[in-house]
Amino acid sequence: MLVSSSVGSPRAHRSGRLKIGVYGAGAIGGYLGLRLGARAEVTLVGRPWLANRAAELCAVDLEGQRHENPVRVTTDAAELAQVDVCLVTVKGRDTAEAGSALARVLRPSALVVSFQNGLRNAERLRAALPAQVVAPGMVTFNVVVESERCFRQTTSGPLCAGRVLGSGLGTLERLEAVFGGVGLPLTLSSDIGNLQAGKLLLNLNNGICAATGLSIQASLLSRPARRAFSACILEGHEVLVRSGRRPARVMALPPTAIARLLTLPDAVFVRAARPLFTAHPSAKSSTLQDLERGRVTEIDELSGEIVRLADEAGLSAPANTEVCRAVTALTRRAARAPLTPEDYLTPEALLERIQRQRHRE
Repeated sequence: MLVSSSVGSPRAHRSGRLKIGVYGAGAIGGYLGLRLGARAEVTLVGRPWLANRAAELCAVDLEGQRHENPVRVTTDAAELAQVDVCLVTVKGRDTAEAGSALARVLRPSALVVSFQNGLRNAERLRAALPAQVVAPGMVTFNVVVESERCFRQTTSGPLCAGRVLGSGLGTLERLEAVFGGVGLPLTLSSDIGNLQAGKLLLNLNNGICAATGLSIQASLLSRPARRAFSACILEGHEVLVRSGRRPARVMALPPTAIARLLTLPDAVFVRAARPLFTAHPSAKSSTLQDLERGRVTEIDELSGEIVRLADEAGLSAPANTEVCRAVTALTRRAARAPLTPEDYLTPEALLERIQRQRHRE
């Protein structure tokens, strides 16, 4: 089924504005597109429910301000044929399919930016889109979709893209200006690979939240959950370094310092972490959101990436392996019936599994 709808004033779709497409407009893609609609001509390509709700969509930033900007919403990738920029926000497992679909419709001059989790998606898109310039990017904040209408930013964090050379640079700088104009500063970096590695370490909390069923805020208020997260970060950092990467600082502290901070007693951690990170009580990791909807998760792109790199380097990754096992088991269970609170591990049980596996190895 192909659905196409527009929301907002047609005056927004005037010449001279950057034409931006968002392919895979879920939580992150929908939020970015709705924010960018204030300064650009935006087309969102997503599921039918998104197009059916087009007139009701809004974005809410971390301060609670609503943004209701004109965008075009469709299920048909062909409507991206004239865009200057295409933001790809699909799950990692869908990247190859997305690249194939976009190869049929994008102009050679279109800039493609991968705003996806994991380390390999820009490479996958380049393989599928040899005629286009592909820039890796990263979104470090969290978004939840409320009632299939409201895209709410629920955590703080920067937005980055890799600086490209040649013909795509001018378009990337125009995109940077549009992001800045809507209050979402986009940092262009020549070290995006190491920034993505640093972000991957922070994203390992996705698996902790999914395995335990905890919101992001609740996971950070649970010392056992934090200790499990810390173990995953330190293990992942060693694996990434041994694999030739240098995970860069994404937040105010480098990943290893954050790992040490996580193990502190609750009262000390809360005081120390408050200036570094903001999380809305409703913030849930994307992996937990997928479990709750009975969908396949991205755990293979997160904790699974650490396990894969460890195997390639002849190392072990017991903490991240245990998280993968727990989330995979829950994914199978969720495919049969909606999960209940009793299905999830307690933070204490997850930490115990990690410690037991580490002692074995």
